[in-house]
Amino acid sequence: MGGHCDSLRLSDRTRGEARQRLLSIRGHVEGITRMLDDESLYCVDALRQIKAVEGALHKVASLILRSHLQDHVVSAAQRGDTEEIVDELMEILKYR
Repeated sequence: MGGHCDSLRLSDRTRGEARQRLLSIRGHVEGITRMLDDESLYCVDALRQIKAVEGALHKVASLILRSHLQDHVVSAAQRGDTEEIVDELMEILKYR
């Protein structure tokens, strides 16, 4: 995306929480990968685990979106880039 937000302005708390969740997700994905090597894999079990990863990724995205809204969107009018910010958000919301 074009990105008027040149850097990821996350608080240390939000950055740490997002990082911790992503590390957990990585471990979860590795577990799913190992499940696929098991000949006795029950497909529904794999699907449940994949759904859990999707939910966890959604939480990380929500953390980052909240930070973007608080730190960048609310000041768009002052900077004069409201239209660009609205366009960015509409693009992001297509995937939610």
